[in-house]
Amino acid sequence: MIKIIIFILRLNLFFISYLIYCLNILFLYFNFKNISRKIFILSAYLCSISLGIKYKINNNSKIFLLKNGIHIANHDNPLDIFIAQCFFQIPTITTVDNHLGKILPFFRESLINFGHFNFDHLDFTERKLAYNFLLKKSRINKKILIFPSGSIYTSIKKRFSKSIAKLSLINELDVIAWKISFQEKENNLVEYDKNLFRFLFKRFLSEKIIFEVINVDIFPHKRFKKEKDLHKILCDFYM
Repeated sequence: MIKIIIFILRLNLFFISYLIYCLNILFLYFNFKNISRKIFILSAYLCSISLGIKYKINNNSKIFLLKNGIHIANHDNPLDIFIAQCFFQIPTITTVDNHLGKILPFFRESLINFGHFNFDHLDFTERKLAYNFLLKKSRINKKILIFPSGSIYTSIKKRFSKSIAKLSLINELDVIAWKISFQEKENNLVEYDKNLFRFLFKRFLSEKIIFEVINVDIFPHKRFKKEKDLHKILCDFYM
């Protein structure tokens, strides 16, 4: 009975978040871009709560969020989209429009307004465009988010993009490295089977999943003269 009540409450909250998202489109249409951006964040936050995410964030972590630089994090869960939107709230590159664009009208436009760059990771040309976007965006904004492994299917311990060190030294930006985690009860695990929508639906029926910051550290660009040295120490941080 309790699960049914929770399911109904979460489903209602999800629809509220959807309506708020539509409001974001309205403000975007009338060119109120800053208001649209804030509404987009609120919509994502409410949606994440409807899926059972509980944010466990201490004040020390919040201080690191204010730092300019290249913020990087491990990418192990499809729910990381909400972390990018609700926790970091800074520009990044993403492929999420390929999935969510099917159910959210004008999603690509909303992402662009937020400062994100959507691309096809299988297309070499688009990968180059994504890198150029990060190069330019980090030079202007002094603050970007990158998931170095690029995919939840590949562990950051196995694949770590060398672009991080390159961008850091070219634009003289520190790297703020985050270890993040979603904690879920073992008997209530919701496995991701490459079907995003089935995964999200299962989350409506599941217990809360706790997001927390495991560790965070800053790697000043001035400490490194060579890209390979910075790249190695960043890889070691996630081992």
